[in-house]
Amino acid sequence: MADYSNINKSTEISRKFNRSVLFLALMAACNVAYADQKDNQNNDDFEVIEVRGIRSSTAENLAIKRLSNATVDAITAEDIGKFPDKNVADSLQRVSGVLIDRDGGEGSRVSIRGTSPDWTLTQLNGNYIASSGADVPTRSFNYTLLPSSMISSVEVFKSAEARIDEGGIGGTVILHTRKPLDMEANSGALSLEATYDDVSEDTKPQVNVLYSWKNDESNFGVLAGFTRQDKTVTTITNNASHWRFHSDTVEGAERPAIVDQATGEVYNNVWAPRAMSAGNSTEDRTRDGYQVAIQWMPTDKLDLNLNYFGAKLDYDSSSQSVLFAEWNDNHNPYYGVVLDGDTVVAYGNADNGLLNDNNWGDADVNNGVAVRRGLLSPQLTGRERIGGSKSDSFDFEAKYYGDIFTATFKIGHTEAEGGTSRETYANIDARQGSVNSWLWSTVGGKPSYEVSTDLASDKQAYQYYDWFDSYSSENKDTEDYAQADLQFDIDTGIFTTFFVGAKYRNHEIKGIKNDFRWDDGIADNGGYRGYLSGNEWFHNPDFHPDPETLVSNTVVDNSAGNTGAFNFLAFDFAALDSYLRNNFTQTVVPSLAGTYTLEENIWSVYAQSNFQWQDFRGNLGVRYVNTDLSTLTYDDVIGQDNNDTTPNERSSDDGELLPSFNLAWDANEDVVVRFAAARTMSRVGYSDLSQAESYGPPVNINSPDSWTGRGTGTSVNTGLDPMISDQFDLGIEWYYGEGSALGATYFTKDIANLPISAVEIVQREHDCCNGPIEVEMNTKVGGGDAQSQGVELFFQHSFESGFGVLANYTFTDTSTSQVSTNGQKTDAEIPGTAKHQYNLSVYFENDDFSVRASYNWKDDRANGIHKGYNMYTKDYGQLDVNAAYSLTEQLSLTASVVNLTEEVEEGYWKQSNRFTYNQYSGRRFYLGANYSF
Repeated sequence: MADYSNINKSTEISRKFNRSVLFLALMAACNVAYADQKDNQNNDDFEVIEVRGIRSSTAENLAIKRLSNATVDAITAEDIGKFPDKNVADSLQRVSGVLIDRDGGEGSRVSIRGTSPDWTLTQLNGNYIASSGADVPTRSFNYTLLPSSMISSVEVFKSAEARIDEGGIGGTVILHTRKPLDMEANSGALSLEATYDDVSEDTKPQVNVLYSWKNDESNFGVLAGFTRQDKTVTTITNNASHWRFHSDTVEGAERPAIVDQATGEVYNNVWAPRAMSAGNSTEDRTRDGYQVAIQWMPTDKLDLNLNYFGAKLDYDSSSQSVLFAEWNDNHNPYYGVVLDGDTVVAYGNADNGLLNDNNWGDADVNNGVAVRRGLLSPQLTGRERIGGSKSDSFDFEAKYYGDIFTATFKIGHTEAEGGTSRETYANIDARQGSVNSWLWSTVGGKPSYEVSTDLASDKQAYQYYDWFDSYSSENKDTEDYAQADLQFDIDTGIFTTFFVGAKYRNHEIKGIKNDFRWDDGIADNGGYRGYLSGNEWFHNPDFHPDPETLVSNTVVDNSAGNTGAFNFLAFDFAALDSYLRNNFTQTVVPSLAGTYTLEENIWSVYAQSNFQWQDFRGNLGVRYVNTDLSTLTYDDVIGQDNNDTTPNERSSDDGELLPSFNLAWDANEDVVVRFAAARTMSRVGYSDLSQAESYGPPVNINSPDSWTGRGTGTSVNTGLDPMISDQFDLGIEWYYGEGSALGATYFTKDIANLPISAVEIVQREHDCCNGPIEVEMNTKVGGGDAQSQGVELFFQHSFESGFGVLANYTFTDTSTSQVSTNGQKTDAEIPGTAKHQYNLSVYFENDDFSVRASYNWKDDRANGIHKGYNMYTKDYGQLDVNAAYSLTEQLSLTASVVNLTEEVEEGYWKQSNRFTYNQYSGRRFYLGANYSF
């Protein structure tokens, strides 16, 4: 609710530090000059004129940290339109205590101090910025939507202030854009760039334009910016899915013991994945950014600002995968089993003539006569998606400067729409000896595969049409807000400034999913819908194309990245689309599965006072927030028609009181000691609130009277309370030279009302089967507790020679939260947690040339839960390099390499030898030119 970016115009700061040698040294290190500014509210105010570069921006970051009352880290642009990294999240990961998730190699979500990304609040100029995609919107901002060239600075608030909107247990990230009256008249920047990566081997253009104008009186200005970034993102993956327990002696085991038919050895009480796959996905990303800012100061006391910020991201994609599955597991197919402790790290399936009578089936597609099916996999899967998202934010701010007060009023609207106009999914399987054997292995941690036929050339490997679905989705995230703030310069006793304010937000998310049904015009035959009812559950051969026609001549190249994935023939989307268009009529039918509405009406008020006494400064305040929640959802049974369209309407009301306190002690001109205490909150994720009960059929259905496995589903609890965190910080910082400092901070967060994941085995009815089926129902219950505590260390030093180094290390110890799985309770870590992480950046800069190498490493970190235990992403380190050469004062050449050492991301479940995935999105190169004026 407050503007924290313009620290250099702060009367309070100049009053506190105008005698401080340190303050002057820091400002000198920032390469700033001060000019008198006519301002009748205080003659101590000053204006900042920037001089650009790595050294100045890193020193400015340090100055913001040094002068803040709260625990704050900052990142500032090195030049107009030139942020330190190509992605804002990539820059944030270099801040101590910050972790990011990646999407196609780009930073997408941000987590702070061992908390979930949903517990990080991201704001644009102090207000919420909507974002959306193909899935249900999340509380965390999607940074792939944001062009970094339009951001001037970023502040990461790790301790709370009452003036800042609630919502971030982990912390709050505030993105700042430029204002026209802060820039020189007729100034701006133009940059052209090309990007290339070693997976797609495509070269794509990027352009950034920013222009700012103001009149001769410097009281009216307009700023406009545009950016376009084209990029092809190709990701090569291997996945091991759904780890299961095999036993003949333990009651409740999911599967029987594994018997190696080649050796006769029995593997009892072991864990193995149900399936292993190699895949490749390609996404064409076109990202546009738009910015317009109009600023008018009709008098010295009135400042009017109108801002628009827009972003658009197209993400058309296609993905391919070949899956090797346990679908023959009750046919005695196993061979080549390798055991590591209690974990199977290799096995194969072979049609060696020993497959038992259970292997007979497929009568529904063979004129009612069962056949010997042979191996049921590999399975070739194709998924094609045409989609995009856009975000638009408008706000108007009026600020009046009185003699002893400042009044601010702001109204705004932000909205985002995302989804897919078409998404098609289909797969075809091996059958009747088309593939005689296959084997996968993760021995040594790297996947490998052996297949009896060459899947990069054999178009007859898949003889069975298995599944098809096509649909579209729409998701919308909207917020309207209005706020009023008053700042009083009281300067009475120890209190220097008093703030009071109120804010109203109406936040709504909506989702709609449409199924595409395909009808041949013949009555009562079910049509072609991706699923058929009753005994036609899986297949109706009259309405399936020949599987061989769906295998293209294009070979999927998985050679990059050394992931272990192999090459194979791709699924032919064009052939499937042609078959559908030539034989069927499309009908669009709303689906209950993705239809929901969630509305939050949020009122908040706050009071905060800044204080200063001798060498102590800080603030204390309290914020009260009330959230009125209402949801509208529908129950959905996947795989059958459901005529029940009665909505589920639920509501809740919650109020929270959130006190905060920040204290900074300037022990001397070089040392600052900090203490912070606060109660913060984060609301429950939208995905836990916007879906009603949904479940699907069992895994293997031989007929309506014969099936194995369980269905899976979700049951949502809209009565979950917001999560509450009581948190404390204690730190010390030593600013021992110009642009140089080191420090340490201890932090702790005690989190209550944490949603607990629970899985229960329940019985439900489904049209697929004659009788009740068992469903693994996933739900959440409140009442969980967790703690995150740790230490952050940072070091920054600038040498007179032009060299510099920045380093930080974070240790985070996060307690576990309880998870209930079919009545058994286990402990799991909060997703997003890494025990150790560090960043190291080394740079050199002179008048003409600059280069920076940045290495980021993070320890194993939890990223989800399976069967009550954590899934982890393995430790990962990435090296990025940026360089620039100035041809003239205004024109420079730039070059960057992202993921220079071609690192591959990997994951596991519960213990390190239980492989879950690896992925490689490439090493990316940038080459461009930047002209500033």
